[in-house]
Amino acid sequence: MKFYKMLLGAAAVFALSPAGAQTTYDGNGQVPEQFRLNGKAAAKLHDFTSVNLATAEKLAAACEDIARRNNSQVVVVVLDPMGLPVLLRRMDGEGWVQVLATQQKALTALRTRAPSRVLNNRNVTDPFTTSNMRGYDLTTQEGGLPIVVNGQLIGALGVGGIPPAERTATYGEEMCARDALEAVIGKQPPLLPDLAAERRNQPAGGGGRGGNGAPNR
Repeated sequence: MKFYKMLLGAAAVFALSPAGAQTTYDGNGQVPEQFRLNGKAAAKLHDFTSVNLATAEKLAAACEDIARRNNSQVVVVVLDPMGLPVLLRRMDGEGWVQVLATQQKALTALRTRAPSRVLNNRNVTDPFTTSNMRGYDLTTQEGGLPIVVNGQLIGALGVGGIPPAERTATYGEEMCARDALEAVIGKQPPLLPDLAAERRNQPAGGGGRGGNGAPNR
């Protein structure tokens, strides 16, 4: 029986991350047990769709491992679908500002059901986005991603605390979140373009107005 359950678990993971274009955003909404609350915990809360602690810990460990390989540190926040914290972990050297900013990123991804990059990009063309979204307790900083398994949102992941000087073309807060999700859950959709970076890289005199008024943390 134990071996049979192991086979089912392996099959579920394989089904979520096949080669090709399919991502964890595709599916019928039936979330495998290894990612969500189940048993007595789910029955107690009448909740069978929230991300469980085991998955949150794996996401944090994956992102922290990525940070170490880049001689960096991160803050990781995982929220359930109601916005309650499942896990908050900060590596040595991360302070209150980084923790609060990361919580806001996760909450923004949860409430908008979209990467916080969406508002980050909107702020490039509409500099009033930051002040407007503040009224909804949303942030325009990138680094927050929804956690979607088999088409069902089960929480949100926020990553922060990476200083700008430590970010590279392959390492940053949103990329760390995406890579952790792919390592633990399965293939994710492509990340949205970074319009602020594209604007900064435009040749002098290229025109256009605005900019990203809120520095990432």
